[in-house]
Amino acid sequence: MSSSLQNTFDEYFQVEDSNQVNLFVVQNSDVPQTQAELEKNIPALFKLANEINELDNNALRPLRNLGDVATELASFLQAQSRKIDLIMSHILATEQPDEDNVYCDSYGGGGLKVTLAEKISIGTQLRTKLFLNQEASAIYCYTQVIAVERLSSEKQQHTLGFTQIRDADQELVVRASLHAQTRQLKKRQLAQNKEQNS
Repeated sequence: MSSSLQNTFDEYFQVEDSNQVNLFVVQNSDVPQTQAELEKNIPALFKLANEINELDNNALRPLRNLGDVATELASFLQAQSRKIDLIMSHILATEQPDEDNVYCDSYGGGGLKVTLAEKISIGTQLRTKLFLNQEASAIYCYTQVIAVERLSSEKQQHTLGFTQIRDADQELVVRASLHAQTRQLKKRQLAQNKEQNS
């Protein structure tokens, strides 16, 4: 299973962007076998945050077609939406115990990479909570360690492939990775423009 997970992981783009992650080792028997089982396990707060995010995206889409007339209205609604997103991000982040918190090195539609002091064996299953701050969303899923790379004597990077994730959440991760890449490109362009102008 590990090699097919690695293939799936490699099919998706990974963006280097740090987001809070909670990892909890589980037995193979604890991993939901179906989407319906996974759905039952997802805490209500995670579902609520992602539904709010989806509603925002759907509500703003028709305004984009109205042209200049709706630009100011869309900007206002986006600002209001962002306030709600920030509140939801804070609630989601504070609902989790601090001792479990780590930050991922990168993420994408196939999984994520995280650096830990302690090595977790390849094949280990993890209940994973990924908090996408910029998207004000949280993903509740299951991952498996598919590779471990030693970075130093105290740090090892673990590649975690998604074993159970809702389709909508996987799509959200893909969208978030593309948004993160866009932000990084804009930041790089601004830095280059400043360098050229000075």
